[in-house]
Amino acid sequence: MNTRKNWIGASIALSILLAVGLACGGGKPIPQAYQGNWVGSDGSTISMDNEGKASFKMGSKDVTGGGAEIDEAAKTLTISLFGISNTWKIDRAPTATGEMTLSGTVYKRR
Repeated sequence: MNTRKNWIGASIALSILLAVGLACGGGKPIPQAYQGNWVGSDGSTISMDNEGKASFKMGSKDVTGGGAEIDEAAKTLTISLFGISNTWKIDRAPTATGEMTLSGTVYKRR
């Protein structure tokens, strides 16, 4: 009987965690200039959509389906998911030629 109660409790907890995770994926809407897939001069990648869902890969740090937020006042871009995050300083916003510079790294739109 205890095993069944534990199984039911674990199933409910997992369902709640999954629902919260799906609800939290995505951030604030991202300006169109930042949307798309970007490759950095250091090999890192960033991807952002219009709803603020984002991903990045930098070395061993990898986030897929996180949320992106751009703080115009602080000139920062943050992508995070469940405590794994990275914040870049926006040195140069995206240009019409599809380049931006974040924390000293030049990113080009794919």
